[in-house]
Amino acid sequence: MYIFHIAAFLILILYISWKCEIRLVEAVPVGSAILILMLYVLSFFRMLMLSDYIMIAGVAVTAFFFVKMSKEQRGEILNFVRQELFSASTLTALGLTVVVVLCVNERIVSWWDDYNFWATDVKSIFYLDGFADKYANVATEFGDYPPGTQMIKWWFLHFSPIEFRENLIFAGYYFMNLAFLFPLLKNLKRRNIFIMVASALALWLFPAVVEVMWYEGCCADLTMAIVYGAFLASVTDRECGNAFYYGRQALFLSVLVLCKNTGFVWVIFGLIFSFGYHSLVYKRGERRKKALLIVMALPLLTEISWLGFCFLNKRVAVLTDQAIQMAAGSMGIPDYQEEMVKVFIQAFIRYPLHRWNTIAVDLSPLGMYLLLILFVFLLYQFHVVDKYLAVFMEIFFILSGILFYSFNLISHLTIFARETQYLDPATMILSIERYGAPFFIGGMYLTAYFALNSRKQVTGAVLCIIFVFLTTDYASAYYAVNGYKKEINSKLAVRKERVDESAEEFLRAIGAGQRGSIGRVLYLCDIADVNKGNYTFINFEAAPVSVMYKGIDRETMNSEDIAEAVRKAHAGFLYINPLSDSGEELFRPFIKDEKLEYNCLYRVCEEDGVMHWEKYIGG
Repeated sequence: MYIFHIAAFLILILYISWKCEIRLVEAVPVGSAILILMLYVLSFFRMLMLSDYIMIAGVAVTAFFFVKMSKEQRGEILNFVRQELFSASTLTALGLTVVVVLCVNERIVSWWDDYNFWATDVKSIFYLDGFADKYANVATEFGDYPPGTQMIKWWFLHFSPIEFRENLIFAGYYFMNLAFLFPLLKNLKRRNIFIMVASALALWLFPAVVEVMWYEGCCADLTMAIVYGAFLASVTDRECGNAFYYGRQALFLSVLVLCKNTGFVWVIFGLIFSFGYHSLVYKRGERRKKALLIVMALPLLTEISWLGFCFLNKRVAVLTDQAIQMAAGSMGIPDYQEEMVKVFIQAFIRYPLHRWNTIAVDLSPLGMYLLLILFVFLLYQFHVVDKYLAVFMEIFFILSGILFYSFNLISHLTIFARETQYLDPATMILSIERYGAPFFIGGMYLTAYFALNSRKQVTGAVLCIIFVFLTTDYASAYYAVNGYKKEINSKLAVRKERVDESAEEFLRAIGAGQRGSIGRVLYLCDIADVNKGNYTFINFEAAPVSVMYKGIDRETMNSEDIAEAVRKAHAGFLYINPLSDSGEELFRPFIKDEKLEYNCLYRVCEEDGVMHWEKYIGG
């Protein structure tokens, strides 16, 4: 079936390229955005499998119309397809994609954030054929995290619809990142193997200039950064027709809000850039206000649809809840803010954005910030942009940088205030580079786009490649596609240690790793046995079943406390791990005449406010 998916996607981007008279590499991110939004809609109805029929229908309809065409039309289309598929830019993009996908063939989930949400959630989507029902989402502490990147990960996972293969998560993740970088290749014309390989390497190494957390897992910060950069570049590309020009912007912003909760911040910055650019470029009567409203409307509708879904299904992230508490003035922020500010400033000014040393210079956030301003000045000096656009871009970068990093500092003083690891500048810099990736990568993307599309394209391309090669983090970029192999056995050993025989027995009882889900299970254990670190690993293995945990303190808890814990978790089932002493008295009110059994799955029933548990056989 994956052949039909790939064929349909290829047909889609070829059609966009043909119809809008753009290069195929420019059509890839547009087609990806359409694919993401289509899968997003299907996920609401748990009908992702319907995409199989949509893809087959797309291929069949295309074949039908192709056969019905005149010989001259078919010849014209085939000639276009041949030119685009075998162009230097397409071959470079395709070659890079194939190499990366093959290189991650052995990758496994190993990063903490992936276990917490990014991998666990998409595993649930894979088995459920869409989003989980109310009180059934697997990553309970990250319920309102948007699913934009998850859609492409699911698409790749679906290439193996029977077996869940972890490596396909990374294949999908890297493809999505590369897809929105491919427009930077559009002016690559000569099929010179040296130039093509250098361009492909530069494209892969490009994000590692300022962001290296992506190599460890598949979180959305890098993707959000690249999509934001692609949007900024699309605003300045007025060579295509109006429908495509504005439609592409609307699609990119819609994907941006679905990348992460903070996506709306970059949507606002993007819209400010778009409105400012239009005010400079178009005359007063040509600003196309209605078109800009449409550009705003689609991402707004997308954001509302997700927030509405989360509200109806009670999906709230811990950080969202903390932000609400902070706004209400009841968060209880520790009183070491002054020290946190000093550490933030120290990291921003002095600490490099890379985990490993680069060939030339290890850029700090301040250094990269100043370079962006310098890049715009150089674009003006070499007549790539005029004076007015240069001034606007300088102001935009300066103010958006100040605003965002002010927000970033405030978040460390409020939402992240209790995370004392950020009092170390070596850890603080990781937060700054990760969450600030959209600003730096977006700015680099935009300035590179101008340089690559200037009258001196070759010079611009050479300078861009040299800059990337001299300032990127090779070690991190290498780890993502090959270096990880050295750690596979150790990572699997950690997983095996975390998911022990007792956990394996629990996973078998709840039906983990199967199509469909019984819903939410509350895992009861002795309070002395509570291990939150292990639970994160177990939740990944348990997907698509949603699991929550409660430690039992028999000295302070009674049966009503147990009942309240079950209600608070909204659990339809529970599993009781053996307690150090008998817990029959504590659980007797719920079991009725049956004998209490440990390591057993019970269904929770409640009638007229009275709760009882029934042993669950299955079915």
